[in-house]
Amino acid sequence: MTIHETHKHTFAVADLGDTDNDQDRSIVPSINAVLQNEGIDCVVDGDDMNPASFTVWTYSPRQIVEQALTANGIGLEQ
Repeated sequence: MTIHETHKHTFAVADLGDTDNDQDRSIVPSINAVLQNEGIDCVVDGDDMNPASFTVWTYSPRQIVEQALTANGIGLEQ
């Protein structure tokens, strides 16, 4: 029997740039699309208080998620 453990990884993008991220436009759909395209099954939640911050719920380890984001040009805060 294989047991899968859900991981919670919190990240913040290094620079939102000139994007207009408000309640109607957040980074969550973009982050979710990138991770899904990389084959990572996940749920992405945005942070209501910080538009640059988001949480990824997944079975994948943090390193895999981080590599997928940076490989697709999403710079993360360290």
